Amino acid sequence: MTFSIDRFVSLSKAVETSDLDWDYIARVGVNDDEARVLRYMADTESHTIIYLRDVLSGHTARDPEITAFMSCWVYEEFNHGRAIDRVLTACGRPPAKDHYSRVTAKAHWIEDLEAFLTTSLPRLTPHFAAVHMAWGALDEMMAASAYTQLAGYTKNREVAKLLLRMAKDERRHQSFYFSQAERRMKHPLARFLARLALNTFWSPVGIGVGGTDDDLAFIGWMLYNNPRGEEEILKMDRMMARLPGMEDCDLTARNVTRRMEAFGQRYPEQLIRLRKERDLEAMTAEPFDDALADAI
Repeated sequence: MTFSIDRFVSLSKAVETSDLDWDYIARVGVNDDEARVLRYMADTESHTIIYLRDVLSGHTARDPEITAFMSCWVYEEFNHGRAIDRVLTACGRPPAKDHYSRVTAKAHWIEDLEAFLTTSLPRLTPHFAAVHMAWGALDEMMAASAYTQLAGYTKNREVAKLLLRMAKDERRHQSFYFSQAERRMKHPLARFLARLALNTFWSPVGIGVGGTDDDLAFIGWMLYNNPRGEEEILKMDRMMARLPGMEDCDLTARNVTRRMEAFGQRYPEQLIRLRKERDLEAMTAEPFDDALADAI
């Protein structure tokens, strides 16, 4: 199906939160592990404007479809961050007033290197846009997957509703990036650049801004250390393998699994706790409510 930029722009809006039961959200709350994941997500979403700066450079900034999409994309992602912050505040876990500035100030040097490369290299060839589009497709895939996995984990059903709404937004974003990448990567140079950049530099979105390698590995153990999560990881790589030149893609499995293994070696006590809690969840939790996901 061809992505319609006009339809996307006309339907773009902030994620709906006015109909959520905020008293229920505050009463049920979120546990410490959920709060850690939500903080990572909120910080990542709130710093989307930084990625906008990187993507809209060189030839990419001259493309009317990309600029129209990005104008809406950054607004929707920013409001995801606001919505998650509101959840955490309602649950007694508000961010500090200077939280945004502190997170930005401690950004990893890799962020600066990637920013330099992604604002300089696109000036050399219009085919570099394929890198941004393929990269964005995978990032949005992971965001949608993580929201969906956390929605199936949390006992706070109103928070689950919000997470599934944001996951739907991320799937729409993914559709744009993927359709652009698929079209652009038909050119040999675009295919070469995208493959080289992803295999050399790509890591799951948020590292350096939303959190650390340890935070990401913790999220991996919490959300993907189960049959549904393992299948999600494989599904993302299968999806990326549909792009020209990416037929052997294992980016998600390689990056997430590697960090999970390192985390388990560094923090065996946390790994034991997560496994015990996962086993308890498997025995007591209700099955994931796919009907809820369809109704959002």
